Amino acid sequence: MELGPQTLVSVLSNYHSQLANTLSGVSDPAARRQLAHVLLCRLVLVYDLQVGGFLAGGDRWYLHNQLGRQPSDSQSSFFQSFFQPLCHQGLSLPAVELPKALSQRLGTLPYLGCRLFTPHPLEQQHPQLDVPDEIMEKLLGWLAEQTWQRQSLESDPDLPTTALADNAITREALAQAWEALLTVPGAKATATSTAQLCAIAQQTVDQQIVQAIAFPTSEPATELTELLSTLTDDRCQQLIATVLPNLSMLDPACGSGRFLLMTLERLQTVYQSCWDYAQTSSHPALQDWVRSLQNHDCPPQWFWTRQIITQSLYGVDLRPEAIAVTQTQLWLRLLATLPAEKPLPLLPDLDFNIVMGNALVGFIRVDAESFDQIAPKRSPAEAESETILQGNLLQPLAAASYRDTLAEIQIRIEHYRAQTQAMGAEGGIPDYVQREFLRDRIATVNDAAQQKLNDLLFATWSRQLGIVVKEPQATGRARKRLLTPADVAALHPLHWGFAFNKIMAQGGFDLIITHPPEGTLRPQVEAFYYQHQALFERADISLAAFRRSRRQILQQRPELAALWATYAGRINSLRDCVRRSLDYPDSGGVNTRRSISLKSLFRQRCAGLAKADGIVPQVL
Repeated sequence: MELGPQTLVSVLSNYHSQLANTLSGVSDPAARRQLAHVLLCRLVLVYDLQVGGFLAGGDRWYLHNQLGRQPSDSQSSFFQSFFQPLCHQGLSLPAVELPKALSQRLGTLPYLGCRLFTPHPLEQQHPQLDVPDEIMEKLLGWLAEQTWQRQSLESDPDLPTTALADNAITREALAQAWEALLTVPGAKATATSTAQLCAIAQQTVDQQIVQAIAFPTSEPATELTELLSTLTDDRCQQLIATVLPNLSMLDPACGSGRFLLMTLERLQTVYQSCWDYAQTSSHPALQDWVRSLQNHDCPPQWFWTRQIITQSLYGVDLRPEAIAVTQTQLWLRLLATLPAEKPLPLLPDLDFNIVMGNALVGFIRVDAESFDQIAPKRSPAEAESETILQGNLLQPLAAASYRDTLAEIQIRIEHYRAQTQAMGAEGGIPDYVQREFLRDRIATVNDAAQQKLNDLLFATWSRQLGIVVKEPQATGRARKRLLTPADVAALHPLHWGFAFNKIMAQGGFDLIITHPPEGTLRPQVEAFYYQHQALFERADISLAAFRRSRRQILQQRPELAALWATYAGRINSLRDCVRRSLDYPDSGGVNTRRSISLKSLFRQRCAGLAKADGIVPQVL
């Protein structure tokens, strides 16, 4: 069977639907769809580890063998008795922390330190969730029939193959299929061709690197391909020490992460050229670089790929499933640099690079003085005690300024990342609990700062811009009410100046490439329907019927009318804000009634996020 991208899209879409529809223990369809994405990401990553020989002493049929050992009369499913423990414990805890019986069942496994495998919030809310064995059997059976091309067949001839290489599931085919799968149900699927992606990524990355090299020397610009073919010691050192580590690329609507992946590939090529040159150079700094990368079990490609995905690539998306998919894709590219059955280091945490939030809402730069004037939220019980913050994790936010909060966050992130690398090198991982404590500490301080920033944004919208909420009623008229902090929080603001403080403090991102959602800024019938699908299904209302007779249905269903009023009112508030905000000067002003395209909003947003003297953002 030829497995082109379109075929892979249909197969993945089919299995995603089957997972979402057959998940038991979760009643909400939206939650089931999100969990289905998470489970697919986990399965893909585990299967890649299996094909690479990283599980149970190189067992390349690990999942299939474990499924075969599942007793036919077992009271528990394969998912509950094996796959979930494999993810939540086997791959998420050091071997010394696993119960003996579970360790014997799972076999020898790498500790990944990867948050994809830790219990998802929806799993914690629904501990009884389950997947039928039939679905797992079908998925694993289908995977067994395909060629999983984690590396080129020439570089790893031992990979098990059951099909021709040109029909394999490649990294790029998987990314393209996932991009289509992430399309909102009922909306038009759009996918940029691979050739166009490659051309855009190469053009923008090459232009940025050439500009960065020529800038300090005032040398005339040349093609990067020519530059790499005529490397000198100084040029190579400039690339690996200054240009490449400081390059930053953003996709503010990252989806499945395809633009990030193409940028990664181009940067990997540049690093490889530098590596090939440095190995024959007598330059002391280049020799030190070569030795530093050779003194590890992992190949050098692992280290510079890890550096790229943690220090150069950044993505934002409003959908949690898109964040999971993008992070999974980047981990897959990192794993592809490891030869089969090599020792597996910890996977880097990408939560600081691939961030969930609304790219169009939030501060690009934060007014530190205004931030400092907002007191942190406290519960009534906390307010009774004047000393409640003494020794509390939130003390820095109560006593310190915005700049101090940023400094603490940065120090703790660097400590967290350094400890992750050190733990991977030690192998025994005796202090993994402290690492998780640091991660939780960062999350706690981040959440408190996000709350203060949301309050500051609320004050800006309500007092400076005069934004009110216009809620459409079933009668056809709109009801005006005052804006509330909950309205702002529901839009999931991303405060760029805080989330990416280091980059914004340097003037912005070097490269921005994105394909924003189609359409205009308005309430979306499809998005609302799938957000509240359980209510619609109980009322036996299809999406087509809601599209066709929305006003009539809302008049007959007060609970849906109230939800629609809240949802649409908040979108209308955002639209009013865009028309009044200086961040969006080309949106027509307060008095205009014309629609505002999302592409135009993203283009204006990207202009504010890019360096003033950098490459013009590519908004497709």
